[in-house]
Amino acid sequence: MRRVVLVLGIVVLLMVVSVLIGIAFLMSRGPEPTEPEGSYDVTIDIPRGNLYGGPSFGRQLDVSPDGMRVVYVGQAGKGSRTLFTHTIGEKLPTQIPGIDAGNRDVRDPTFSPDGRYVAYWAQGNVKRIALDGTVSLVRAAPSTRGIAWLDNDTLVLGNPKGPLLKLALSNPEAEPLPLTESAGSELLQVSPNVLPGNKAVLFTIVNGPLANARIGVLLLETGEVRQLFDENAFAPRYLPTGHIVFGRGPTRELMAVHFDLSKLETVGTAQPVLSVSLAGTGEGGATDYAVSETGVLVYTPDHESGGDTLRTWFGDPTKIRVRLNWFEELKRLLP
Repeated sequence: MRRVVLVLGIVVLLMVVSVLIGIAFLMSRGPEPTEPEGSYDVTIDIPRGNLYGGPSFGRQLDVSPDGMRVVYVGQAGKGSRTLFTHTIGEKLPTQIPGIDAGNRDVRDPTFSPDGRYVAYWAQGNVKRIALDGTVSLVRAAPSTRGIAWLDNDTLVLGNPKGPLLKLALSNPEAEPLPLTESAGSELLQVSPNVLPGNKAVLFTIVNGPLANARIGVLLLETGEVRQLFDENAFAPRYLPTGHIVFGRGPTRELMAVHFDLSKLETVGTAQPVLSVSLAGTGEGGATDYAVSETGVLVYTPDHESGGDTLRTWFGDPTKIRVRLNWFEELKRLLP
């Protein structure tokens, strides 16, 4: 009997020791990893072996006004550089047919206000293409640094050699015309963003190094240009929340500030609103982020903070980050 009790005691002891060892092991591992506060809602993976972005300048992505689709510059394997669309929530992108740019530059894809078309620059032309690949417009244009839709018939082009340009789409003989007098070749106007009402345009004032970039606003009726910041600022976007968002510094930190649309003035002090370095190119501060009318923020993190060139990573594929309800977060950060 004693022998049975002894054996049972040893078995119980071994079980207790095993449980204690298991608990100690779990404690040593720490808590299960959780998503950090403010984590990404969605991640869009660029398929392995594909290239993200073009070889040189300009924005590489945009989001549709309804926040449902992302368009970006890319290349499938050794194929032609082209444009892809990715419907948020789906696993794989869809290539827009008909781009056929070879290994040449494609840049500044920009959704039309109705979300039906994408305008972009490639091989000396601005093109408008439907998502099914139907090219409905080709116009000769100098190399762009940003494209914006003034309305469904007019584009505003960022100009790396002078003032912003206006291009009428309905007139096949139209050439890009300056929107304002140039302030000199050293002050260039790029990264346009049309304000609601189509009476003014935000843009980046380029004056040499990225640290010298500032944000201006152009009044279309008079041609007047106002500078909004004394500090470094570039790649501006106006939001329906009444804010301007923009990049600042070598890491392209995303900032925001209240904006009085009636007075065309900033209100208060700009604050950082995204603790991630963004990808982009040095000339004019082109920065890979976009915001939909519905509050969807898309952006491409930079793998090397402070870089001035867009990089591709085949071993560690690029990811496009998406925040689905970003306006709510922005209002909390900057009430």
